[in-house]
Amino acid sequence: MWHRWIGLPHKFRADPDDGQGADCLIMTWSVLDAAGVPHPALNDEWLSMAERGDYEGLALLYRGLTMSLSASEEYAVTMFRAADHIGIGVVVDGGLLHVNRRKGVRWIPVERCKKMEYRRFD
Repeated sequence: MWHRWIGLPHKFRADPDDGQGADCLIMTWSVLDAAGVPHPALNDEWLSMAERGDYEGLALLYRGLTMSLSASEEYAVTMFRAADHIGIGVVVDGGLLHVNRRKGVRWIPVERCKKMEYRRFD
């Protein structure tokens, strides 16, 4: 399912299944939905927070809804911060699926990722 998303450009509120672009929140929720992994419903306010750059608020929500893992595992999620944005990705098929603002949807083997904190939804 997710393989066809590779290379789609970053686009707020875009569902990667539509083939026009990908929002990291929508993409992560789509992967978790397809795998039957429990998680909270995607709240439209979270998408609005991302669009307006409320990264601190999003990070607080994320931490409150997840529990830390000692290592990555299939369908673990990770939130990461870049200089001018925040992103969320999901571990699938042994790699991190995420949306790069400049390069679009990417998949990187977990062992090649920088040290990240992996979490799962409570």
